[in-house]
Amino acid sequence: MLLVLLAAAAPAVPGHAQAQGPPPEAPAMASYRGQSFPQRRTPIEALPLGGQAEILRLETLLSQAYGALTASPTAAVFPPILAEAVAQAAEQAAAVEPTWNQDAYRREAAFYAAEEARRHPAGAPRPAPAAPKRTGGRP
Repeated sequence: MLLVLLAAAAPAVPGHAQAQGPPPEAPAMASYRGQSFPQRRTPIEALPLGGQAEILRLETLLSQAYGALTASPTAAVFPPILAEAVAQAAEQAAAVEPTWNQDAYRREAAFYAAEEARRHPAGAPRPAPAAPKRTGGRP
């Protein structure tokens, strides 16, 4: 479902404005468990003025997923709430700046969704979150 949302928010059809936007250079490639995926992070001065906030939000959300990916081999990477936030951010960025090429973002999000599915197959119970540690004070 996430991939459908991302594809609907920013279709990549040849000749479509979405596929015509920059990148000023090819996105960096990240890898995890022998698989590579794009990781486009744009310097703020290279962002279009009309879509700066929306594109930064999208890149920030994807960075959160990457942080979760590398923090633990079993923890959630792309839980539904984050996946939905990324889909909404992609849609908002496309609405404000329709010529901005989102292909690298879609591919990165698809990688996180696949890794989430690998770690937590549908129907399998998720591990309980760790209880917060007490740091002193009254119980």
